[in-house]
Amino acid sequence: MVSTRWDDELTELVTRRGRALVGYGYALTGDVRRAEDLVQDALVRVFRRFRRPEAAGTEGYSEFPLHDGGSHAGIEAYVRRTMLNLYLDETRRFALWRKAQPKVAVEDRVRAPASDITARADVTAALRGLSPRQRACVVLRFYDDLTVPQIATTLGISQGTIKRHLADGIRALRGVLVPEGELL
Repeated sequence: MVSTRWDDELTELVTRRGRALVGYGYALTGDVRRAEDLVQDALVRVFRRFRRPEAAGTEGYSEFPLHDGGSHAGIEAYVRRTMLNLYLDETRRFALWRKAQPKVAVEDRVRAPASDITARADVTAALRGLSPRQRACVVLRFYDDLTVPQIATTLGISQGTIKRHLADGIRALRGVLVPEGELL
């Protein structure tokens, strides 16, 4: 069976950038399995839009609109944006359920990191305490290294709202990640 360009592009993207996409999903969700599911859902959603059913014995393929002659950065950016949208949609969908969920007392502070592994766990635990918008803004700012105007464009909300979410998110993270007696 002859492989289509669509299959080749998908295979190349997953082979070269699959781990980075899962890492991005992990930064959003804080869970490896959810991150992998998010990547898979985004890839299916993105690539099914550009594959046409086979007709009259010919392979159907719709040229991927972001393909720029060899670089897959445009395709990856499109997949990342889809991942972000899927994550935000999921958090909106379950917001009411989370409010009704019974509350359990937990430690207010996460212990100071003793190694890189515990540091990542501490950051992941701290990110879980942020609202979905705060978390998305913090991840886009510090993981994707986007500027405030770029984040505003990506999320489709005002720069002032982005600044507020970033300030609130950073304040919340400082309250959890900074050991007592130390200031950032």
